[in-house]
Amino acid sequence: LGQLIEEGMSHRVTAATKMNDASSRSHCIFTIKLHQKDTADSSQNTICKLNLVDLAGSERARDTGAEGALLKEGANINKSLSALGNVINSLSSMAD
Repeated sequence: LGQLIEEGMSHRVTAATKMNDASSRSHCIFTIKLHQKDTADSSQNTICKLNLVDLAGSERARDTGAEGALLKEGANINKSLSALGNVINSLSSMAD
């Protein structure tokens, strides 16, 4: 499991900003599926899915000192985090 996480982390993209030397520029989702089998009674089998999520950080553009492509990338990260917030709000209002 640790080796798989390390492999995934090796594909993450980071960049230096004034706020963070290794600012994450990508989101990461690691999904673990578990299947507990009851050999005596298969109707008692349990399946679950665990999602570990690490989101790229939101940063105020004026505080990062980012320019050009890095600035545009930061804006896209902020946009995606805002969209995720909208999805979470929508899902939580549906649960009420």
